[in-house]
Amino acid sequence: MLRRMLGAVCLLASLTADADGERLMSLRWGGTMAGQPESFGQLSAALSRYPSCFDSILSDGKLDAPSAEALRKMGLAVDKADTGLPTPAAFFDDHAPRGMIGSALLFDPGSPQNCAVLDNRRHCLSGKSAHGLCVESMLYLAFGANRLTYDLLSYAHEPVAWYANTYMSELTLWRPFYQAYVRYNQGTKPGGILPFCGKGGQPDLSGTLRAANALAPSGFPVCPGSPWPVCYLLNAESVDSMSAVDIQRVLSGGVILDGGAAARLQARGFGASMMMAAQTRPPDVREVFTDDELNLNRVNYVWQPGATGADTYAFAPSNETARVIGRYQTADGRFAEACSVLTETASGGRMAAFGFMGFSAEMSAARQRQLLLAADWVAQNRLPVFVETASQIMVVPRVTLAGDLRSVTVLNASLDVQQPVTLRLRGCLKDIERMDWVTPKDKPVTLPVRWEQKDVLVVLPAIGPWQIGWLRAEGQ
Repeated sequence: MLRRMLGAVCLLASLTADADGERLMSLRWGGTMAGQPESFGQLSAALSRYPSCFDSILSDGKLDAPSAEALRKMGLAVDKADTGLPTPAAFFDDHAPRGMIGSALLFDPGSPQNCAVLDNRRHCLSGKSAHGLCVESMLYLAFGANRLTYDLLSYAHEPVAWYANTYMSELTLWRPFYQAYVRYNQGTKPGGILPFCGKGGQPDLSGTLRAANALAPSGFPVCPGSPWPVCYLLNAESVDSMSAVDIQRVLSGGVILDGGAAARLQARGFGASMMMAAQTRPPDVREVFTDDELNLNRVNYVWQPGATGADTYAFAPSNETARVIGRYQTADGRFAEACSVLTETASGGRMAAFGFMGFSAEMSAARQRQLLLAADWVAQNRLPVFVETASQIMVVPRVTLAGDLRSVTVLNASLDVQQPVTLRLRGCLKDIERMDWVTPKDKPVTLPVRWEQKDVLVVLPAIGPWQIGWLRAEGQ
């Protein structure tokens, strides 16, 4: 009952804050195209062909009063381009599609505007495809955006009709998909593993978000900026950004970290708090999974990534109850130091440390499973979604303050068909018997669920290359 009441309060607060929430999609009008006398007529013709694509036009001041009135008569709000809006998303296109994931990770769900700005940068044929732009839009919504602004036309490299036929036509078809997601997820935030960035740093794909960017396409529910995580993720740059209070907070909760983070914490005087020492060692070794129960069916598995001396760390835990789940082995077969450890900190938190190249995009099925299980152990079996099937998918759960799971966005992060994937869900409302798998342009597919104590297991259908959908976890 308490969980339902808290969820209702969150929903009411969100609806009050987003009274103009229907203004979901806006088009920026500016740049060289807006300066051409004939271009407004072309824009009007394009908007007339796709009248339900955008809610408003954001003008940089080059729109005269008659033109603005003409747009209002078409049902479009006309606003000045807000200089306080975020800069357009980092430019990634179909030549490097996973870059869109990294770009979405940079979105700040706590920004006052809650608006993501999407750019096509080249604004021409060699830029993003319409499908790529639509998938990227959904990624921003999954990470907390409630509004989408598109900067597509500024440089006039192509005729306006080309932009309309290429982008507006597709965005019009995806719009109901976006609307349903935003409405359904009112009052929720992304949940899962928070890549920590303190006030002394800045979220950066080569810094505090480096580990999250590597793990996200392999089924790890990372949630940058979320106020409701179940555990934390640290690399060395994260530690550099943290205050002593931040560190104590993280170590008293649950955290997964790499060798670089452990070494930085030790250098800052938190070795005793971790109850573990860390030091670099030569990478002329391999890792062997131990007989710890976490490695069930993977005991003696050999993991040998392309590590260097700068990212190879040995651990010496001082906690007698520490669990070594991976140990170094030398070329002559002798076992050496611990390299993957589960332990409790001095303040009672849980910690999982990985010293052999830490977190990177290089990941076997066995390593993926081990890392996911370790993260779930740290979170005390509270990851909102746990990907049971070895796969290359991205998952973004949305949760309420009360801990209820509302939805899970799933992206096939590969260029091949992803065969059916089993998801283990936590925080589902009791007694549900089915859920809906929602994809753009198609009717929702009803999926049966299976309960295992408090967890719900659901099998998603096959997902096409770089396709995205979301699971309505309440089955409504």
